[in-house]
Amino acid sequence: MSALSANTQAVLLLTSPLLQEGSRAASKEPVLSAAEYAQLAAYLQQERVQPADLINSSRDNLLTNLPASFEAERLNRLLSRGFQLSQAVEHWAKSSISVIGRADAAYPRRFKQRLKRAAPPLLYACGNLEMLKAPALAVVGSRNTHEALLQQAESVGALAAAAGVVIASGAAKGVDETAMLGSLAAGGCAIGMVADSLEKMSARPIWRQALLAGRLLLLSSDTPSARFQVWRAMGRNKLIYALADAALVMSSAKGSGGTWNGATEQLSKLKYCPLHVVDDPRGGEGLPALHAIGASLWPYPKTPDQLQDALKAASSRGSLESDNLERNPAPVQEVVQASLLTPSITLMPDDEQQKHTKGTSVSLMEDKKPETSTTKSTTPEQTGNEARTPAARLKELAFSSLLNTLDEEKTEDELAEYLQVTKPQVKQWCKEMISQGLIHKMNKPVRYVKT
Repeated sequence: MSALSANTQAVLLLTSPLLQEGSRAASKEPVLSAAEYAQLAAYLQQERVQPADLINSSRDNLLTNLPASFEAERLNRLLSRGFQLSQAVEHWAKSSISVIGRADAAYPRRFKQRLKRAAPPLLYACGNLEMLKAPALAVVGSRNTHEALLQQAESVGALAAAAGVVIASGAAKGVDETAMLGSLAAGGCAIGMVADSLEKMSARPIWRQALLAGRLLLLSSDTPSARFQVWRAMGRNKLIYALADAALVMSSAKGSGGTWNGATEQLSKLKYCPLHVVDDPRGGEGLPALHAIGASLWPYPKTPDQLQDALKAASSRGSLESDNLERNPAPVQEVVQASLLTPSITLMPDDEQQKHTKGTSVSLMEDKKPETSTTKSTTPEQTGNEARTPAARLKELAFSSLLNTLDEEKTEDELAEYLQVTKPQVKQWCKEMISQGLIHKMNKPVRYVKT
């Protein structure tokens, strides 16, 4: 888990119950609700300051001059939970869960553009954040769906994998889970916007290998221990649509249920992306009703090119220009392979995992071991056969990025945040670059600079 930015630290202190049970009532000092934080964020923006200024030397002055409606004493108590924050971050890191804020570079661009001030101030993530930049198809539906439609959802996931398109869904049983697994089984990628505990979800065996391979991203806008609530599931629907170039509803009841409510809100109000429904009576009465109020019929693409064309055509009608959808976009698998966001996750053996109580999330741990590969290090200038391997290309990208930023001295924490990798990985790369005479190490504190 990379170091938290100062802005993200401040937002965590203000809005997260940290290691409590995931509800504001569970915290001794009630954290700010989404509406309260939005009001505070608007005020800070008006004053041309950032959340980070609430945890530096400007804090006392800012709190003193806040309007009375913000309850300065309450904010001060929340901002004083530094020790709890460090404990929470360490706990989440053991499950390979990171935290990103709206001001962070990794935060989804589409959330900012589509949700604007309603974008979640924090996102908790397990997996490869690079997938947020890729073209995506949202696939949603009811938990209880006809088997034939589940098979169709699986096929859609497999086709998306072949087309280099990410499947975005809610990771819930039924259509969501089936479409995601269909993509992953075919070598593709998926994003799950979860409404249940992220800690528990990330530990499920069905997701383990995809997380290890960097082909899955699980996201939550609620603290990782937050339990499933209907209102939470309803709220995440808009986040799924906001991530996608187009959406497909495989099944839905009419007039009620999470799928129906989310789809009707998308059609009538949000309009983040075009919405399609399958033409199949086994999908429930909600499908023709959604078609009647504006949903398009799914064109049933048969080839990767046809799926890419369908998404490109849909995006041209949507509210967000699809600048990342080309005629033949680079497969998301290649984006993942070349990414500097390769996860350093290792799995606890199954027999060890079974020793832990139900519901704990100890199966995904950060890998603290140094690299043991005997592959010769490559510099940006090397072009031999070894530079053709994925590992060598990744190292070449890492070295190039490090050299670009080391014109000035940088600490290991700063480099880890810049590359969005773990600190042990930074140490290993810097050690190799020192041995090649590319950079120089200084102590007290440890920092690096280009030679």
